[in-house]
Amino acid sequence: MTSTDRRAKVKELQEEFYRLFVRRRHNAIQLAQRIDPEIEPASYSVLSTLQTNGPQRMTTISRHLGIGKPTLSRQLSTLAERGFITKKADPDDGRALVISLTEEGRERLEAAQKERSERYLDMLSPWTLEEIQTLSGLLSKLNRTYAEYDDAPRSPTPGRAEADGAAQ
Repeated sequence: MTSTDRRAKVKELQEEFYRLFVRRRHNAIQLAQRIDPEIEPASYSVLSTLQTNGPQRMTTISRHLGIGKPTLSRQLSTLAERGFITKKADPDDGRALVISLTEEGRERLEAAQKERSERYLDMLSPWTLEEIQTLSGLLSKLNRTYAEYDDAPRSPTPGRAEADGAAQ
C-alpha cells in the first residue's frame, strides 16, 4: 500500500472514530440518566473509575480521566449529594480526600452497565462470534498502541523539524 493509500485509509478510520465517539457520548448520556437524571454524563466515568480502581484521591481521578479539578469537584459534589460516593480524609495525608463508591452508587452503576451489556448483546446478534472476537482484539491492540505511544519519548518527525525551523 502506498503512503497515499495508507493516509486515505487512516482518514477513513478517523471518520469512523468520530462517528463512534459521537455515539459513545450519546451512550454516556443515556447511562448517566439511568443511574440518576441529576448527574452529568461525565459522572459515569467517575463512578466507573472508582469501580475499576477502588477508592482514589481526587488528583488521581482527575489525572486518569484527563479533566480539571474544578470540573471533577462539581461532579463529586453532585455524586456525594445523591449518595453515590463518599469523601473521607486520607489517613496518610489529612489534607487530601479519598473518594469511594457507596453501595448505592455501585448498585446503580452495575444496573446501568447490565442494561448496556444486554443492549450490546442484542445489537450484535447479527454478528458472528469471530467478528466480535476480531473487533475486541483489534480494540485491545489499539488501546495498547495508544498507551505505548502516549508513554514513549518523542523525537521530531522526519521533515517536521525542518518545517518547524522554517516557520520560525
